[in-house]
Amino acid sequence: MFIVFNKEKINSYIILLSTVVILFGIAFSVTTKDAVETAASTKELPIYNVATEEKKVAFTMNCAWSQLPLG
Repeated sequence: MFIVFNKEKINSYIILLSTVVILFGIAFSVTTKDAVETAASTKELPIYNVATEEKKVAFTMNCAWSQLPLG
């Protein structure tokens, strides 16, 4: 069996490998311990009601209910 490399295949492999390396570099540089702690410590709480004189009804849906702390 022969493996044939031409200029187009070599260029596509170089682009593929460089893209993978760049994406891994970005992923590892963004995922640091400080970034995770900052995101967890600045969690905003939901607004359940607002005092108003107008008669209005709002429908909300919490899709991340399992991530809320119990208690």
